Amino acid sequence: MVLAGSLVTGVILSAQDAALVAKGQALTTGYKCAMCHVLGGKGGKLSKPLDGVSERYAAPALTKILEDPQGVFPAAKLKMPKVAWKPGEVNAVVAYLQSLKAVPATR
Repeated sequence: MVLAGSLVTGVILSAQDAALVAKGQALTTGYKCAMCHVLGGKGGKLSKPLDGVSERYAAPALTKILEDPQGVFPAAKLKMPKVAWKPGEVNAVVAYLQSLKAVPATR
């Protein structure tokens, strides 16, 4: 009986995670992140690609970067604008970024 309860909870959490990732993807589109960053193999090349970013930064670091990009990278030549995030948006974007795998460079 406990096993069944855990299985159901796992399914619910997976659906919640998928919804959070989808919300994060919509937010990166809405905030036009791909104007400067590559996301999902497409987008701008003015700044570092966000594909595979979770291999470079853990979730707490990504959160800090999103909340205060200029404070984290004060010497950056191109300044990422500070976003007035609504509650829960940063968590959704971090979930989406963590879902992006590095895209191999093409020749």
